[in-house]
Amino acid sequence: MSGFRATRTIRRMIHYGPLLASFIIMLVSIMTLVCICVSTPISNYRRPDGQVTWRHHATGGAFVNLTIFLILAILTTYHFLCSIFHGPGFVRSEWRPENKKEESRLQWCVECEAYKCPRSHHCKKCGRCVKKMDHHCPWINCCVGHKNHAHFLRFLFYASTGCFYGGVNIASVIIRMIFFYNHGMNFILMYYFTGVAKFVILVFSCGVAFGVSLAVGFLLIMQIRDITKNQTSIESWIITKAQWRHKAMGTTFVYPYDLGSKWENFKLVLNMSNFAHGDGYTWKVREGCDQFTLTHEQILQKKLKRSRMIEHKIVRSYNAAWFSSLTMANPLLFCVCNAIDDPYLTVEEGEQVFVSRYRKRWLYGSAVRKSKNKKGEVVDKEMGGWFPRLCAVEVVSNKQQKTDPTEKIGERKKDI
Repeated sequence: MSGFRATRTIRRMIHYGPLLASFIIMLVSIMTLVCICVSTPISNYRRPDGQVTWRHHATGGAFVNLTIFLILAILTTYHFLCSIFHGPGFVRSEWRPENKKEESRLQWCVECEAYKCPRSHHCKKCGRCVKKMDHHCPWINCCVGHKNHAHFLRFLFYASTGCFYGGVNIASVIIRMIFFYNHGMNFILMYYFTGVAKFVILVFSCGVAFGVSLAVGFLLIMQIRDITKNQTSIESWIITKAQWRHKAMGTTFVYPYDLGSKWENFKLVLNMSNFAHGDGYTWKVREGCDQFTLTHEQILQKKLKRSRMIEHKIVRSYNAAWFSSLTMANPLLFCVCNAIDDPYLTVEEGEQVFVSRYRKRWLYGSAVRKSKNKKGEVVDKEMGGWFPRLCAVEVVSNKQQKTDPTEKIGERKKDI
């Protein structure tokens, strides 16, 4: 089993996300180290054969500058690899609560054919239920969850700080090359970076460093905002919907995992051990709540969502597998279509699909298909995904035609 886990973990690295992230770390690190080294003071030096040349002198400031960046680069790489190899922490196969009566209060995962523990969610890309799932990160090719959340946050911090620090060092070399090339030692910089190609690589590295620092820093701020509330990215959206639903009913939704203190919430994820507290199955909750408060809210939201699904009839077939191959072959189309971080659904002419989400040219719907379970039995399984809007038309019943649209809205508010 350990060999299988090791193989699966190594395979995570063979993906465009980790490979691109590794390339950026290497590029910024190498160019920053070169810029720090060539920026040290120089002096004339007479060789034994009598010729006069120059050499670099290591100063205290240069040594401190180099040491700071090396520490940032090493810590960035370490926490990046830990985020990948530790993994998010998956719910055990066929997990069940110790108290059998609690099963009725849990959600059932159709894909894993098992119960979901509180705060867990199924990741379609990982193919497993993830404990305290925050999101699926393409840069580490796995989810950010209970086990690797602390390492991921430290990776974001050191990556944004290290890239900014490296960008400043690279930018200082570029500025001296452009504006002060006739003064003092700056002709030496021209000697190292002579040629258009080297200068373009230098400028490109500087842009990448500052761009990554800005993007990763923004993500870090969002993550810190969530963990001070003891929330995940998914839970923040669930809470928003819960607040809308309870506001319509005239009640107030209480999030069960917010312990009331931002520092106490913060320590549950970030601490000296690099690992989050708890086993990922049970959690500390505030007074008046229990382990299943949020799960109960999710179940009610899903029931409300199903009641609002609109039936559509497929009038044109669509093959999602063919479209996926097309997007992989076209980089521009791949970037645009994968902005929708959800699967695509193959539909056949004449079948019925229940639609729950809409975009300008896409619909997200669910259809029942025949599929084999883990025991090899053929069962009905609900499949969801995006498909083109032009492939379906809305089915309008006689009851819908006679109902006034304003009355329908009023009924929905009452349901909420």
